[in-house]
Amino acid sequence: MSEFKKIQDPLSKFPKGYQSNNPNILKHIVERIENGDPFHYLFTGVVGCGKTHLASNIVMCTEEQWSLVKVIKFYHKYLNIMSSDYTDKWNAIGYHNTKMNSRLLVVDDLGDEKPSTDAAHDYFSGLIEMRYDYIYKNHDTRTIITTNLDASEIIKTYSSRVMDRLQEYFVICKFKEISFRKKNLVVLES
Repeated sequence: MSEFKKIQDPLSKFPKGYQSNNPNILKHIVERIENGDPFHYLFTGVVGCGKTHLASNIVMCTEEQWSLVKVIKFYHKYLNIMSSDYTDKWNAIGYHNTKMNSRLLVVDDLGDEKPSTDAAHDYFSGLIEMRYDYIYKNHDTRTIITTNLDASEIIKTYSSRVMDRLQEYFVICKFKEISFRKKNLVVLES
């Protein structure tokens, strides 16, 4: 049994219909970070519901340096390494992948790899497993992953093995709001 301390889901303390930008949520999460608690969240929900916004606010409220992996850019960098004439591609890829072993890590938009191929999904499955192994060995890590995928889509895209690992260490927070872009939609009638 690991010494990992599972924390309560802070979002469970708020009534239905909470807003993801509720300052109490941010305050609670930042307090957990300042207390030195392990911190692993998977924010899932539709496009535009505030997942990345909340993750960014958490990062800005702490004094520590976080590593950021924007999935689409990270994957394009990987593809550039693979298509380049690096003398030692495997060392370049290894160096590229070291971000997944950062003590503080935000992975933004998991599932947004382009092109969305089996090879891309296999690559990110491997990176998630790498992060899982790192968390298992290093109990002072903190991770935030944002995704538009729900649990069944994560299983379909990456595998049940990946979802099983996420469920072990991550508090899964489902954002049930609609896109802020739709909230601001105004229909003009002539």
